[in-house]
Amino acid sequence: MFIIFGLIFITALAIFTALRLGADYYLAALAERPQHPLHNLLKPSGLIGQGFGVVGGLFCVLTLLYPIRKRWRLLENLGAPRTWFQFHVYFGIAGPLLATLHTTFKFGGLASISFWSMIIVMASGFVGRFLFAQLPRNRRGVILSLKEIEAEIRVVQQALADDGLNDTLFVDSQDSHKAGRTSGWRTLFRLMIHRRRSLRRWNRRLSAQHIPASATRRMLPLLSRKFFLESSRMTLELTTKAFSLWHTLHLPFTYVMFLTLIIHVGLAIFLGYTWIF
Repeated sequence: MFIIFGLIFITALAIFTALRLGADYYLAALAERPQHPLHNLLKPSGLIGQGFGVVGGLFCVLTLLYPIRKRWRLLENLGAPRTWFQFHVYFGIAGPLLATLHTTFKFGGLASISFWSMIIVMASGFVGRFLFAQLPRNRRGVILSLKEIEAEIRVVQQALADDGLNDTLFVDSQDSHKAGRTSGWRTLFRLMIHRRRSLRRWNRRLSAQHIPASATRRMLPLLSRKFFLESSRMTLELTTKAFSLWHTLHLPFTYVMFLTLIIHVGLAIFLGYTWIF
């Protein structure tokens, strides 16, 4: 987690600095840019501009580590799936942002196809991230089956009982069902909203029962997990199908992105734009 935050900070700092110092250049008309004092540094073939392209392209390639890890058994026990996914999301966002600076906000030719497919992949990635968050997972990040969801619900209920809490006193046993009387996507969104409201309500109920703060901090995550699992049990089929459909639509743009990226990099090297190498 520390490494992720460090990478986010460094990337954000680099992007902010480039935009802050190079704002005049990026906003200048194309005909005026060659006369700008930062042109040789920020242009797509410049030291900094091409550096953004190289690092951005490398980050896009590194997004492949996550699907490779899922398919290659040798990497199966190397780190938690959640950590790999966090790096996947980081590289998937940082890569296109750095590539945008590489273009100097000038879009055209073959490079534009690679760029826009990259942006589409990034945008669809946010949708995928949302859907992935709705799928219940264990502590290692592995998605749970319906039977595993029901088994964990029983474990959570037992943990609450061990704490001396009869969860039905604090959680309307029909909470998730009330929120999910509609069908399809409305159910999913209603359950998300209802869960947030329920957290506040549970906190008030626990306080009203004069339960110690230490016990409240322990119980609230259990109550939240129970509601999430019960909600997931209702929407598992919908979310799984939606995630599968998203994956089917996400892949073609990914292939286009990497194909045009390879051609773009190959042409750049052929023409002698090898950055610092």
